[in-house]
Formats: sequence, structure tokens, C-alpha cells
Amino acid sequence: MGRTTDTRERILDTAEDLFARYGYAATSITDIADKVGIRGPGVYKHYRNKLHIYECVLARLFDPLHDVIESLSHGDTPEDMMRQVRVVLTNHAEHPNMAKLIQHATLANDETLKILADKWYRPFFSYISELSETTDKSWINIPSVMTFHCMILGYITLAPLHARIFDLDPLSDNLVQTQLDFQHKLLGLIGGEA
Repeated sequence: MGRTTDTRERILDTAEDLFARYGYAATSITDIADKVGIRGPGVYKHYRNKLHIYECVLARLFDPLHDVIESLSHGDTPEDMMRQVRVVLTNHAEHPNMAKLIQHATLANDETLKILADKWYRPFFSYISELSETTDKSWINIPSVMTFHCMILGYITLAPLHARIFDLDPLSDNLVQTQLDFQHKLLGLIGGEA
């Protein structure tokens, strides 16, 4: 059983890296199997098909983030929002393949985007939709949420480019903290706490 689990995890590790690098459509079962060191049909002993592997990769990355977000207060103060921004940005910095998978799925606009939107993003953002309809705070709205989400994903996705330009690691703890400080100030400004 230990060997099976090890092979399953190696398949997911490899698939995650390949999906993040090349996208879902450009990654084949053969590509995954070759990198793992098994034959293509061996992958099917562990997973039904490539889409099943993709869904398992997403679950492994997004389920822990979803669980943490669910445990946070969903209040309507800048501090409540900042706690969520901190968790999301920190998690993405620790798992930069998440942003790459989101980017590939968004650009492909295919079944992978539907899976991301329906299974992880819609439930995560549903409370914001509800909150924006029930609060009297004008800064809590869908466009603001989209803006902060774009800042987080853009920061993570562009980290390799910025590393080359500025010769530093944007995903280092101190630079992630600098980004969080900036977003906290911005939330304070739009939340009326300038």
C-alpha cells in the first residue's frame, strides 16, 4: 500500500508541475508517466483519466486554503478582509503553482476553468456576494474583491519576471509581508480608516 500511495503522490507532484508549466491541454498522460518513471497505462491504475488527475491536483492545493478561509470571520471590517487577503496571499506564495494553474485555466477558458470556478472560487466568493448585497459599506463590492484578487494572483504569477528584473525573490517572507502591508493600507483607505 505504501508503494501505491507513493506512486499516486509522485503522479500528482509531477502533474502539478507540468500543468503549471505547460497547462492542462499541453500535458499528456505520457508526459506525466515518463517524468514519474512509469508507463502511460500505469497511471490508470491510480487515476481514471487526465481530468481526474487535474481535479486531484486542485483538491490538494485548494482544499486546505478553502478550509482555512472557512474558519475565518466573514465580517465587514477592513481587518476581517485583511485576514483573508493575508491567508490567500501567503498560501499562494507558499504554493505558486496555484496561480499558474489559475492563469492557464483562465486563458484556456475550458473545462479546467469551469472546475476552478464552480468547485473552489464560487463557494469562496459567495459570502462576498451576499455581504455586498446586505451591508451598507459601499467599499464591499464585487469589483473591489476582483481587484484584490487580481493583485494577489498578479503578484504571484509575475514573481519570476520580477525576480529577474530586480534580482530578488518576491516570494520571500519579507517581500510578501511588504505586499501585505501595502494591501492593508489600501483596505484601510477604501474602508474609511485612512
